[in-house]
Amino acid sequence: MQGGVLREAQLEAFVAGNLRENEAAEMVRGVRAALPAAPLAAERLPVRRLRRLPPGGATRQFLAGNPEEPNGALEMYLQVGPDEGDDWLHLLLLSQMIDKAVYAELRTKQQLGYIVQCGSTEADGVRGLVFIVQSSVQPPPELEARLEAFLRLFRGTLLLTSDEELDTYRESLAAQMQDVDQRADGQASRLWAEVATRRYDFGRPWRSSKRMRRVTRDGLIGFYDKYIAAGGAGRCRLSTQIFSQRSPPKGPLRDDPLPDAFFPPTADGFGVDWAADRAVV
Repeated sequence: MQGGVLREAQLEAFVAGNLRENEAAEMVRGVRAALPAAPLAAERLPVRRLRRLPPGGATRQFLAGNPEEPNGALEMYLQVGPDEGDDWLHLLLLSQMIDKAVYAELRTKQQLGYIVQCGSTEADGVRGLVFIVQSSVQPPPELEARLEAFLRLFRGTLLLTSDEELDTYRESLAAQMQDVDQRADGQASRLWAEVATRRYDFGRPWRSSKRMRRVTRDGLIGFYDKYIAAGGAGRCRLSTQIFSQRSPPKGPLRDDPLPDAFFPPTADGFGVDWAADRAVV
C-alpha cells in the first residue's frame, strides 16, 4: 500500500531543539528510509496560487446555513499584494490604528453588533486588510455602507493624529516585532514559516522593527490613499456578505465573477543575503 500511495514524494524537513547537526541529519535519513519513494520532479510539484482581485471591487452574497441564526455578517477584504517597499509596515501600522477606531465607531457608538474588528492578513506572501462586522441590527449591505463611511472620515483622523500618538503606535509595533523566540515552540513555528514559504529570511523581525521606527506620516497617508480609500488607484476589494435567513435580501444574491488572474509564486529566497536587501521586510 505504501508503495502505491507514495511512488513519488518530496521530503522537506526542519529540525529544532537540543540536537546536534549529525543527530538532525540522522533523523532525516530515518524518515527517508521509511518513505522509499522516488523524488518528485520539480515540474510536478504542486504550486499554490492566490487569486489577484480586480481593481475596484467585487461582492458575493450568501444565506446563512442555520435558519435560526439571527445575525448577518460582512467581511470586506482589501488586497494589497506581495511585499513591496514599506507596504507591509504601513499595513501593520494602519491595521492597529483602524482597529481601535472602527470598533469605537461601529460597535460602541453605532452599536451595530458585538463583533467589529480589523486586522492585517497574509496568504502565500500576499498581504491585505480585512474587516469583519457581525450584526442582527442592520443587513450586510448597510454594514458595508457604514464601514465605507467610516473609512472616508478616517483619513482626517490620520491627518490629525499627533506626532506623539503616532510614535506610540510605531514603538509598540517595533517592540512586538522583536519580542519573538520567547518559547522554543514559538521559535520553531517562526523558522518553519520561513522555510515553508521558501523565504528563508530568519532575521526579518529585527530588521522590520528598525524600519517600523522610520515609517512617516506622509508614507502612511500615501499608502492609505492608494489601497484603502474608496477610489484609490490600487484598491482591490472583495466583500462577502452573509444574510440571516430571517432577513434575506429582496432580490437575487449577488455573485460577481472574479477573473482568472493569479499572483506568481513567491520567489525562492534560499541563499539571498537578506541583511543587504533593505527593500524587503
